[in-house]
Amino acid sequence: MRKVLIGLFATCAVLFGQAQAAVNPEGARDTVLQVVEDFKTNIVEQRDQLQGNPAQLQQAMREILAPVVDFDDLAKKVMGKYYRRASDEQVDAFVNVTEGTLINTYSAAVIDFDPSRLEVLPLARQKPGDEVRVDAKFNLNDGSPIDIAFYMVPKDVEEGWRLNNVVINNINFGLTFRKQFGVMMQQNQNDLDQAIQAWQKSLAAKEE
Repeated sequence: MRKVLIGLFATCAVLFGQAQAAVNPEGARDTVLQVVEDFKTNIVEQRDQLQGNPAQLQQAMREILAPVVDFDDLAKKVMGKYYRRASDEQVDAFVNVTEGTLINTYSAAVIDFDPSRLEVLPLARQKPGDEVRVDAKFNLNDGSPIDIAFYMVPKDVEEGWRLNNVVINNINFGLTFRKQFGVMMQQNQNDLDQAIQAWQKSLAAKEE
């Protein structure tokens, strides 16, 4: 079940959107609820059909994530200071590697996701600013709960909300991924191309 959580949330944990318009914070919670419902109806309930068609499963994943995940923004946040020295081609490679590897690696695990185990809580009092925290609890097979905090930001009035970060049991995935990429840069003598290849291997290894 932990692989399912990582598959669902690590895919999104590193992605950051820029707030452009103030909208009703309840919309952030509604967006999380909609994603959960989409996983249920478009993947879990289509399990028999999708298990034998990996390409169709991966496409279903992309269609669910596209409204709330901006893969083009992740490079600036995860690559950090190295983003400024990256060429357009290297940024594109980083984005493509991250999107493709995560979706390909975790699509099969998402089929086993049980939406009834995830409870999206009512919004608590929010801190000042555009970012909205949406709390949820996920119950594992043994009944033990996992605390999840989705941090959402308004993209704009028309496009709704984007996922800004995910914290699971106090583990900040956005910060963790940024640190991991920094370590990969150091291990590869600050060679961006080699670090991106190492990043791809790291994402794929998270399935194990």
